[in-house]
Amino acid sequence: MAQRMSASDLYQRGLVLKKAHMFHMAIEDFEQAARDPQYAPQAYIQMALCWRAVDRADEAVAAFRRAAASPILSSEERMHVLYHMGRLLEEQGRFSESLELYGVIRKESPDFGDVALRIKRLCSGERRSMTVTRGSRSIRRATSSSWGLWVKSFFQQTGRWLDRTSQAMPEPSVSRLGHPRNQGRGASELHSFSGPHEGAEADQALKKRTVEHRRCKRVPIRLPSSFAAKGRMVAGKGEVCDLSPWGCRISSAVSVPIGTDMQCCIFSGRSGDALMIEGATVRWIGPREFGLAFTKISPAVQEQLVRLCGVAA
Repeated sequence: MAQRMSASDLYQRGLVLKKAHMFHMAIEDFEQAARDPQYAPQAYIQMALCWRAVDRADEAVAAFRRAAASPILSSEERMHVLYHMGRLLEEQGRFSESLELYGVIRKESPDFGDVALRIKRLCSGERRSMTVTRGSRSIRRATSSSWGLWVKSFFQQTGRWLDRTSQAMPEPSVSRLGHPRNQGRGASELHSFSGPHEGAEADQALKKRTVEHRRCKRVPIRLPSSFAAKGRMVAGKGEVCDLSPWGCRISSAVSVPIGTDMQCCIFSGRSGDALMIEGATVRWIGPREFGLAFTKISPAVQEQLVRLCGVAA
């Protein structure tokens, strides 16, 4: 039986998935990590950032509110969470709600950031330069370049509290990572193909041909993984059962069609990071498993795979 993952492991894995832009799966891990009160505030903040990245403002605001309600936050940290929640509400045109939050901040800390200026501009009706029209693709594109600065400012202004917390966490190990859930609560958002595979004989023949033409033999290994296809038509978690520097076999309850292009994270357990496969193509499928050929991978990651597999590239 797989060992249950700790809040630390879940939080670290969520950070890796967030970095890979697998936001929905990251949210699942942060939700579980937040069940531990010591990890709740930073987990909810990370959830808010993930929801913000996929244009789900209501969920992002709700996550910010839960972070701000944590009793372990200092008064200053709480002010920063409220401030960035106010900024998000302001972008969504929810001016009365953002003014309410700015008012709370000004009452506790009159000189906090640019809160006084924002209150003045909102009360005077000068809102155009600070507004993002809901549902406007062009405006979202115009503000996408500032999103990285928004997040960077968030961490800088909070005294890099999240960074300090993350550094204090123990590094996950393979044994502690265990076997991840195959599908989580995000299944309604991440549509996956399910049901029995058709043409099993043809699939097995293709699998055999693929194996015969591999550049090198794969080594048996058991490591947790997460994967997502372009367009998010397929996404899920599974276990890498064999691996080479150029491909792998993944066991998962999520079914994928041959030819699907996706990205994949392999959690080696050697650090808080993961092996990021930027591009991979499904070459064959079988019952509850499929084979990936890596098509886009950085030299550094491939070198790590070579060492992990113990083969000569």
